[in-house]
Amino acid sequence: MADDFITEVNEEIRLQRLRAAARRWGAVVAGVVVVGAIGGGVWEWQTHARKAAQGAASARYFTALETLADPKHDKSVTQQAEATFQDLADHGPAGVRTYAALRLADLKMQDHDTASALKAWNSVAADSAAEPALKDMARYMVLNAQTNTADPKTLRPGYEGLAQNGGAWGALAQEGLAGLDLRSGATADQQKEAQRLLTQISGNAAAPEGVRARAQALLETFGDAG
Repeated sequence: MADDFITEVNEEIRLQRLRAAARRWGAVVAGVVVVGAIGGGVWEWQTHARKAAQGAASARYFTALETLADPKHDKSVTQQAEATFQDLADHGPAGVRTYAALRLADLKMQDHDTASALKAWNSVAADSAAEPALKDMARYMVLNAQTNTADPKTLRPGYEGLAQNGGAWGALAQEGLAGLDLRSGATADQQKEAQRLLTQISGNAAAPEGVRARAQALLETFGDAG
């Protein structure tokens, strides 16, 4: 009898422990399910919010472009478009932010506001979310805008980096390097290097046609036309 009683007690204790464990794990599982549901809902909401923000930003961008396309637009329209592009460049979602900054820089250069244009281009070059080709474009524009004013030593590394990367901006970067070597006061060695670069550009079938034509025209001034 004593053995049977002890067995029953042990069995009851074991069942109580199992029920307690079940309650604990049941609460954990329920919590995981709830958290998962909340997480899924938050993710869907965030996705929807991102799409909505992207759509709204795109609409603002294209509306500003349309106002500028009107040949009759006045200075106030340009200023309003600049304000829109500035806001999108500062606060817009990826993609729209990049194009807005590039368009803003273009308008600033038309206004002869080089400092603001450089700031906009540099923002694209530093934007990790921007497309690599657009980042290279922004880097090139920063260099090109300063080719005739800045110290060649400060510009050369940037041009060399773009030239080494190749791609759409490689030939333009080589043209920029040649331009630095042909600036006033260039040495004979610099002129020789410029000729080498121009020859390479003119023979590069992948280079833009306009770049090849300019390279060939400059080579003719050296008497090296092919």
